[in-house]
Amino acid sequence: GQAQATTNAIIQDSLSKLDVDVFAVVSLEGLAGSKLEKAALRLLPETRSVVVCAMEVYPEVLDHAKPGRTTGAAQLSDLLDRHNDFINGRVTKAVYDVAKASHKSGLKALPLPAAGCPLDTRFLDAVFSYKHAGQAAGLGYIGRSSLLITPTFGPRVRLSCCLTEAVLEPVEEAATNACEGCDICIASCPAGALSTPQSEGPYAINKFACSAFRNASGGCSECVRLCPAGR
Repeated sequence: GQAQATTNAIIQDSLSKLDVDVFAVVSLEGLAGSKLEKAALRLLPETRSVVVCAMEVYPEVLDHAKPGRTTGAAQLSDLLDRHNDFINGRVTKAVYDVAKASHKSGLKALPLPAAGCPLDTRFLDAVFSYKHAGQAAGLGYIGRSSLLITPTFGPRVRLSCCLTEAVLEPVEEAATNACEGCDICIASCPAGALSTPQSEGPYAINKFACSAFRNASGGCSECVRLCPAGR
């Protein structure tokens, strides 16, 4: 009763201190019956709220991240790897801060890192979809690139999530559909992995073609780099 409300309020207050560019909270009640709800409960059966944190990937760094490598030449695209390493650490720390506040209050929590979330390699599906959690929380919308498109940063974000037993008030951004449907991502995908959706759903992607090209070319972020949203 009152003790739980006080505990949840303490965790809610900790959210205001998170060192991230933007965050949002979605109640599991709002995900009832969804694939996202099932995934959350599979990971933490006591989940009541999901906190989604995001940090900006700088466009100045992305501008140098073009696929293809020349043996021996300086690879400016490596700047993106180092940039992402730093951002991943920051945004991952944020969800650990949420988990720590939950644990201090006697509640269970499971922080999910920005990089290294377990992946089902048979289908290239993560055990929990950060981008769909971000959409459910109001951070943005899934665009033609299959990425979360945020109003402020477009797809240039790194995400992390924390599942917590705390019953938190939803904290939402005033997100509108920032994907203009310009199809730049589809036209410029060097792997030919993106196509115009022919049925329900915001995107159509061949995940295996995307993954194979990224591995062969030393990395690819063209759909993120060229997206006009948030530029």
